[in-house]
Amino acid sequence: MAVVGARPVTGFGLLGRRARPRTIRAPQRTTQRHAGAGRRPRQTSIAGLLASIAAAAGLAFFYLSQSSHVAAVGYEIDDLQAQISSLRADQQQLVLQVGLARAPTTIIAQATNQLKLRPLGTSSVSFAPRASATSTARPSSEPAH
Repeated sequence: MAVVGARPVTGFGLLGRRARPRTIRAPQRTTQRHAGAGRRPRQTSIAGLLASIAAAAGLAFFYLSQSSHVAAVGYEIDDLQAQISSLRADQQQLVLQVGLARAPTTIIAQATNQLKLRPLGTSSVSFAPRASATSTARPSSEPAH
């Protein structure tokens, strides 16, 4: 059943557009008017305004979250670079310590002081004579003494 004088429904609640009220136009005058004087005022929808505000708030939140994430990653990169430089300095110290430990004077000093070893005399060391190149003796299967 239709109601006399009722407006047609064009949407749901806040999200729908309201039907514009019909206006009766006055007869046009021939006098000169200001720019835009005869236009109908725009009717803005509250739903459109709320959607625009929500979209702007969402974009602002997204921007802030991204910028804070970028700043946090920058701080983390700085910390990691400081850690790398510290580890490289430690590595240089270790290379220096290895070089000092391999020096013959350090090896001799540690052998005599810590291990209580003595250098051998020249008479204590004897070398085996070389076999002549002309002899073709077969190696024996007995172990050497």
